[in-house]
Amino acid sequence: MKAGRVLATPCRQVMLERAGGSSAMSLQLMAQQTNGSGSGCAIGCGTVLLLGMVLAYWPVFLAIALVAVLLYAITVPGLQQKRRELQTLVSAADRRFRHDPCRVGECFGVVQSITLAGDLTTPQIDILCRLITGSGQQLQGEERRISLSPPARLQQLRSGEGAAAWLRSGGITPLAELSVEAKATRAAMECLRERAWTSDALGKLNGLRAAVIDTLAKARGNELLEPSIPQLQQALGAFELERRKLEQAHHSAGEMLRKLHDFLGVPDGIRPILTFDLDQLFDPQRFRALEQSFEEVVLLNDAFRELSRDALA
Repeated sequence: MKAGRVLATPCRQVMLERAGGSSAMSLQLMAQQTNGSGSGCAIGCGTVLLLGMVLAYWPVFLAIALVAVLLYAITVPGLQQKRRELQTLVSAADRRFRHDPCRVGECFGVVQSITLAGDLTTPQIDILCRLITGSGQQLQGEERRISLSPPARLQQLRSGEGAAAWLRSGGITPLAELSVEAKATRAAMECLRERAWTSDALGKLNGLRAAVIDTLAKARGNELLEPSIPQLQQALGAFELERRKLEQAHHSAGEMLRKLHDFLGVPDGIRPILTFDLDQLFDPQRFRALEQSFEEVVLLNDAFRELSRDALA
């Protein structure tokens, strides 16, 4: 009997533990349900309370809405008028400074455009500059857009000095028209343009030369094309001469650009004592003569094409 009691006691303990565990789980479930119900009730009560406040104070909310609409109706026309005035001033500044030499940080270049941006409440003025960047043989033109806030006094943009002072406050320094820096910058920008143009012209000319060489190869032994051999040879000679001129101009433009960039890189305190004769170093007429010469070569090619067409016809 004693042994039976000893065995029964552990079984009773296991049963009691299981019963206790089940009770604990039930209590947890009840607590979760109670919490969920409490949250739902809180949300519902909050919604009802908010709705009650709206219904109770709707005249106040309506008055606030009417005041907001009235302020908008009063403010917007004023902002629109101010933007029209600002647009007029910005257009005048664009005409005044477009293509003028400038300095941005350590880079020299020209102002390409000044435009109005932003919206009614936060207008901005965008200044697009084309600057000379890089060094040595890696010099290139880079476009840089700088956004500035309008001056506190818009009338500052009416005068050239006022607009220049505003640009300087934004890190853009217009160069004096007759200064040596302005002349050197203009010449450097022309060198950039000439270098890019000669590069494109060489590409086109090489295509023309290849076409003439191919036609000459086909003309020998072909009674339809043989009569045009002298003209083709003349064209090939003209293309070769023009190619050498373009290559020399491309090299000269790159060298002049490098020299001008080096000159502009001299410290401000040293630059005025340097002797600098831009007219001797840079002749803008040379570039125009080069453009005219290339146009004549292209016209010559067109004439030979016309002759070939007539011969084949």
